[in-house]
Amino acid sequence: MNRHERARPARSGRASASYRPSMEKMSIRNPAPEDRGTDPAKLLAYRVLAFSQRLYRGIEIVLQDELGLSVRQWRILLLLASHGPRSPQDIAAFWRYDKSQVSRAVSELVEKKLVTAERAEQDARRVTVSLTASGRKIYERGLPLSLARQEKLTSCLTRSQLTEFEHTLEILTRQADAMLGLAEADDEAPAKARGAGRAGTRTPARRP
Repeated sequence: MNRHERARPARSGRASASYRPSMEKMSIRNPAPEDRGTDPAKLLAYRVLAFSQRLYRGIEIVLQDELGLSVRQWRILLLLASHGPRSPQDIAAFWRYDKSQVSRAVSELVEKKLVTAERAEQDARRVTVSLTASGRKIYERGLPLSLARQEKLTSCLTRSQLTEFEHTLEILTRQADAMLGLAEADDEAPAKARGAGRAGTRTPARRP
């Protein structure tokens, strides 16, 4: 038999069993319920965030329609009316905003003539934001809207349920603050260690 007469293996629609990939390996196994992990919707952080976003969106619509303000602008007016003139840094710390967000909102309120932003004579970097007479009027129009929404929101709770919720919220807030402090300390530790390491490896100056 010459090379032209060599028998060729019969072709088949099926691959050899030794070469056929295991269907068990190829298929994507649907995880069993116990393998799927925790449903994010059951996490407390998710539920608080979802609750907050619903409140935010609702008041956003009301403020825009009734006062022509954003939520951030309204919150600045609310703080100034209740606590007096404040610096942008104070406002950012109170509302947990970035300083850039506060600066932008203050600039918008200055354009609307609802607040003033004046630099201190002794330190030009220090800015004090104050409510104007027009800003006070807008605040007095908006406050009843805000209080009415809160009243409607909590109307589904009894007085004892609301008191217990507020107490629980205070406890969780303190715990979250403590956890944040620990996280920030852990985040700063490596940077400090690197800085100390660089300082310890400096080449001493040669003496003449």
